Amino acid sequence: MIGKVNRRNLLLGGLGAALPIPAVAQADYPSRPIRVVIGFPPGGGVDTIGRPTFQRLGQRLGQAIAIDNRAGNNGNIAMDHVTKSPADGYTLFFGNVGNFTTQALFPNPGFDTVRDFAYVCRVHIGPLAIAVPADFPARTLQEFLDIARRRPGELNFGSGGSGGVPHFAFEILKQRVGFDIVHVPYRGSGPALQDLLGGRVQLMVDGYGLMRGAHEAGRVRVLAITSRQRHPNLPDVPTVDEAGVPGYEFTSWSALAAPAATPHAVLRRLEDAMRWTMDNTDLPQTLLGFGTFPAFAPGAEVRENVVKERETWTRIAREVNIRAD
Repeated sequence: MIGKVNRRNLLLGGLGAALPIPAVAQADYPSRPIRVVIGFPPGGGVDTIGRPTFQRLGQRLGQAIAIDNRAGNNGNIAMDHVTKSPADGYTLFFGNVGNFTTQALFPNPGFDTVRDFAYVCRVHIGPLAIAVPADFPARTLQEFLDIARRRPGELNFGSGGSGGVPHFAFEILKQRVGFDIVHVPYRGSGPALQDLLGGRVQLMVDGYGLMRGAHEAGRVRVLAITSRQRHPNLPDVPTVDEAGVPGYEFTSWSALAAPAATPHAVLRRLEDAMRWTMDNTDLPQTLLGFGTFPAFAPGAEVRENVVKERETWTRIAREVNIRAD
């Protein structure tokens, strides 16, 4: 009898050992804090959107979500780090369309944004705001363009880095209307904003969330936004189209991604939790307050968009001669 029991216990133990450990971990996911890596410094546009988003998502998941800012090289440093991290759902990447189309300017960044990432969901779609220091002598976009044309090469445009979303939006506008402004790339949008406030650069194009505090305090003037429709929280700010550049439109979006080998069950858990967060918390109102539009989309749709957007951004980079400085 003892021998039979031992054999039975050994058999059951063997079956237990044969169970895939990741499956057990997936069922408990998340069982510890999650880290979301962002490729820009604190205070930038992506960071500004990400912090309230992941604070609320963490509440839904029952675990804290920490932001890890790893700035540099248009987000490539952060993305490379995530693709080389364990594919267990505890290290994620949050970035904008410029990050996920990085091959348009960096053909060999060391990773591939289609092959090496699994996409969780999109969070928002939004326009960029075109702003000048409050004491700059231009109250409209056309007035700014007139000054820029009279002073070729004398004014500076500050961006969070070469090849980023604001840089693309600026270069397309520059090509459309014809003016000569010096591009000054920074290591993130936050430092660029500080130089805008200090008058060292005379123009910024970036997410309104970045500029909101300065705008409400009267320290910057928002001349226009880059979407085709006005934003409900900025009813007095015209679109670039309305401001005299017919047909101009440029919007950005942000998405959450994981290393490519992340288990489907983990991705689904994150996607479902974000969907619930968008539907059942004040996150949509918070995003609207930042001048963007809440726009959840599942991971499969995001992946399709990345494939299409990479082709589009590569073509635009050639057409308007955008280069990584």
